[in-house]
Amino acid sequence: MLRKVYLILAVALTACAPQAPPVNPAGSQPAEEAAVLAVMDAYMHEISANDLSAMDARQTPEGMTYRHVAREDGGWDVVARSNKYWVAPERADEHTYRERYWSPTVMIRGAMALVWAPYEFQTDGAASHCGVDVFSFAKIDGVWKVSNSMWTVEPNACAELRPTDASTIRPGD
Repeated sequence: MLRKVYLILAVALTACAPQAPPVNPAGSQPAEEAAVLAVMDAYMHEISANDLSAMDARQTPEGMTYRHVAREDGGWDVVARSNKYWVAPERADEHTYRERYWSPTVMIRGAMALVWAPYEFQTDGAASHCGVDVFSFAKIDGVWKVSNSMWTVEPNACAELRPTDASTIRPGD
């Protein structure tokens, strides 16, 4: 009798045990992931070309950015700006920029997407800094738009963050 009680208890506890969440709660969406990364790649090309009007068209005007700059003391300075700040005509300059990323993690749920990826930013052909980009996207009228972004600015992190396989760097030239 006691064995039967233990067996029933074991079955009941197993049925009540918490289940691990699925790796991708939204399910695999390869076509949508490719579409989001295509927008991210285009946005990186526009940043690299200093094409403020193209960047403006690709993002939501209401969005926000948060730049997290590493300090020498180990702390962070966080600066918030609207998306519009980065594409204002007075921000145009003569510098040459290049932003590239690799190993993106893409998460999508409905009309919402997120890309997390290490990146490198160059100014006038020289590495300025590396860090981690976090871009959120909203699908508006069937088109993915950059809605919000955050990134770290870590001048001393390039050796740590750069990929060992350069073929994984996006966007391609």
